Amino acid sequence: MINSQNMQKYNWISKGRTLLLLTLSSVLWMACNKGFERVLPPGNNNDTTRAIIKQAKVLMVILDGARGQSVRDLNSTNISALTDHSIYAWNSISDADINSYTTYADIFTGVTKDKHSVGADLNNTNLKNFPSFFKYIKARQPSIRIATYTTVDGIGDKIITDSDDNRLFANDDNGATQAALTELGNDSAGVVVVQYSNINKQGKQFGYDLSSPQYKNALLQADDDLGKMLNIIKARKSYLQEKWMVVVMSSHGGPFAISPDDDDHTILSNPAVNNFVLYYTQDYLPSFIDKPYTGNRYIGKAVHLVGNDANAVYATVNDTKNFDFSEKQSLTIEMKIKVMPGANGDYSYSNTSILAKRASLDAGIVGWAIVLNQKGWQINIGQNAPGRTNNIIVGGADISDGNWHDIAVAIVTDTMNNNSRTVRTYTDGKANNTSDITGSGNLNNTAPLTLGYLPYIGSYPAPDAYVTEVKIFLAAATDKIISDYACQTFMTKSHPLYDQSIGYWPATDGQGAILKDQSGSVANLQIHGTYSWLGFNNLICPAAPNNVAQTMPQSIDVCRQVMDWLQVSVDPRWNLDGKVWTTRYVSMNNN
Repeated sequence: MINSQNMQKYNWISKGRTLLLLTLSSVLWMACNKGFERVLPPGNNNDTTRAIIKQAKVLMVILDGARGQSVRDLNSTNISALTDHSIYAWNSISDADINSYTTYADIFTGVTKDKHSVGADLNNTNLKNFPSFFKYIKARQPSIRIATYTTVDGIGDKIITDSDDNRLFANDDNGATQAALTELGNDSAGVVVVQYSNINKQGKQFGYDLSSPQYKNALLQADDDLGKMLNIIKARKSYLQEKWMVVVMSSHGGPFAISPDDDDHTILSNPAVNNFVLYYTQDYLPSFIDKPYTGNRYIGKAVHLVGNDANAVYATVNDTKNFDFSEKQSLTIEMKIKVMPGANGDYSYSNTSILAKRASLDAGIVGWAIVLNQKGWQINIGQNAPGRTNNIIVGGADISDGNWHDIAVAIVTDTMNNNSRTVRTYTDGKANNTSDITGSGNLNNTAPLTLGYLPYIGSYPAPDAYVTEVKIFLAAATDKIISDYACQTFMTKSHPLYDQSIGYWPATDGQGAILKDQSGSVANLQIHGTYSWLGFNNLICPAAPNNVAQTMPQSIDVCRQVMDWLQVSVDPRWNLDGKVWTTRYVSMNNN
């Protein structure tokens, strides 16, 4: 039983707890009110307890012949304003077949030419199996209204299908604009496509560059028309209940002579396929897709190795014993090389010596030579062992793009394994091929170390190339060493094999008839023939062209991007080639 004194004590405790709870509730209430003030400013706020599902809609504006670099440099009012909330690129890529319907088929089918088969005309296509992506939209969401207004004959009636309003305004950009404006003003508008041709027309006649007033004015007119369409969208009565994606892009660029300094010898330096693409929604944070790394810039002067027989420009070190090696010796030979188009103009050579310690390339002639062959390079080893007279050939990689490349050969001798010997080749720091040369004997001979054309009785094809940064080490470089230092344009004492160098010729002296050896051997290369030092400013270790293309938006991506916005699920059986580009949303940034 609880006595009166205990009861009184209990009541005070109970009241204290109640007071504490009330105080905490008051504090929490004020804290919550303070927090909501930051989220919802004072005013007549609407009830947001029910989520509003906004209806996805799309405007696509295709500017035929608008070169991406020109659009970027124009910095026009409306396109530039959209970049604040866009995924965009000025170096996106179109199909190389720009003077045909191919680029339009890429955009509307989402697959490349090897699937849709659309070329210079609209005969013998495979559009039945790879139709316009509007067919897929209609299959998933038949209520979406699609309107297309084109200005080039054949696009609307041959490539585009499943459009509710599909009209041609032949060579009439203004007519297409007016039709699009009318459509955008209708409540039922869902996907609206307008395609312009005047920019391409002016480019063909006057040049695809802002230096042409006609081309520039055509771009400005298209930007002005885009502004009108954006204003119509914002004026829609249902605009606040809609979410619009605006796609602005070009079908392709156009021919234009770019500066040599801007030419990285990849597809990104081809003005004809240089288009642009911009995916805008008001919820996107800006995401600029820049050109990927395509190599370091290499600047200097080098001797032009060219010509054959009496007219050959080459260099030699006459102290032959300096570069004789025991068959137990490991070795690394490395150089930078820039190959020019040969006599046939396509960089293709046949056993053209670049660096050799060998009298000739004939079978049975002992020594080694690094040679150009086809569009790549290889090391050619003549053996010095009983019964072994055939050459050992180990290939490198393709270097036929007019850029500087690093090529290297490592001869690895394993003294712990019966002196087994292996040859490894590398191009731009990446391993190429391997061959076992165990038992081939030493490679010693009385021939001089020769840079460039290999004179002998007879005639090999003449080189047309520049070679710098020639290094010979009395050690086998590891894969990591080759990879880490391949794209450096000079050697410092920090190089792991620096102390094992027996020959290092930067070959960028810039004048005189001597290529100075900067190793401890002091074995200078003497230049022969009527030589010339020529300046260069090129990329070194460029990225592979195919890899570069895959890093940038392409025309085939557009249909995937639009369908993703409309929440149209993609069936793998459609076999589409494009991809969806993503970015962060404004709401995500505020969290």
